[in-house]
Amino acid sequence: MFTFTTIGYNSQGEPLEHETQTDSWTATEICLALSEQYGYAETIDLWGRHCGDYGDRPEALGQRVY
Repeated sequence: MFTFTTIGYNSQGEPLEHETQTDSWTATEICLALSEQYGYAETIDLWGRHCGDYGDRPEALGQRVY
């Protein structure tokens, strides 16, 4: 079973909300909703690997390394 954590960030790169989910499609829907609410959201897996994001990534978070 995979675990996905989605984090919503404001424009300064501060995390404002996070949700954990075991279903990848639900995690994608949550990511979209959090990006609409806060401006940027990303989903990572249990090992910290990038699984997806929406919105404009704040400069304070730096460049995403894939």
